[in-house]
Amino acid sequence: MSAEAVARIRLEVVPSADLLTQLPAAFDTTGSVSVTCLPHHGPARTVEASVSLARLGYHTVPHLAARSITGKAELHSLLLQLQQAGVSELFLVAGDRRTPAGPYAWSGELLEAVNAYSPDFSIGIAGYPEGHPQLSQKQLSSSLGVKAPLASSMVTQMCFSAEAISRYLRTIRKAGIELPVWVGVPGPVSIRKLVSLGARLGVGRSLKLARGTGMAGALWRRDDFLSYDSGRLIREVHQELAGDPLFAGFHVYTFNDLGRLPGLLDDLRALQPTTTLASGNTSIPLFPAKI
Repeated sequence: MSAEAVARIRLEVVPSADLLTQLPAAFDTTGSVSVTCLPHHGPARTVEASVSLARLGYHTVPHLAARSITGKAELHSLLLQLQQAGVSELFLVAGDRRTPAGPYAWSGELLEAVNAYSPDFSIGIAGYPEGHPQLSQKQLSSSLGVKAPLASSMVTQMCFSAEAISRYLRTIRKAGIELPVWVGVPGPVSIRKLVSLGARLGVGRSLKLARGTGMAGALWRRDDFLSYDSGRLIREVHQELAGDPLFAGFHVYTFNDLGRLPGLLDDLRALQPTTTLASGNTSIPLFPAKI
């Protein structure tokens, strides 16, 4: 595992043909990277990209989507490939596939299957500060109550409101959940793309807030909106949560727009540039730069 295991930033990327060349140019290979699993890609592509990134040195966290896995044989094959590459952390979701390809209809079933295969994997689960567009709050609470005892961490759905995120952490703590929480924030991305994703992701309320604090001033340029500046949101979240023991760090949704990352990474480094390891006096960067 890389030094990034104690860091405060993780980038979420999508498997793509140029990922292995584009990512190292923007983010040092000591960093932590989360790899999505899209329905039209399938888990094999996620695992292939994750293995390749792990071999480059990244602390890699592949997503496994329950509804995209055909059965126990495929699951065990995927997990074995990851183990052999030194990958020790997973993020489990139900996935966007409408009809399950196998026996796993939701992430709780997949979590139990992974733990049965090997208890050595650290497993992250999803949190929803603003709810889920297809699930009631009661369903979300029930699901979280089942999964949390088997999980090691949580990643929140992308949110644009520091207040909503802070409120969510208070809510889950009150429910007895003490998982480290990676707070999901957007990276530099066009506002057009954020608006188009808003309804599907269930982030409408905080999108309205973001629009009121800068998005409304965006101008059309060459048939695209200007990019959303995440820096303000990150500073607000850090101010709200810096002393919260559940706050693990920032999970940045990059949408593979890696060329826009340097400014965001600078903002993150400015918050808390170094930390001291408990085992000695060596300071290591919390936000590794590409040197």
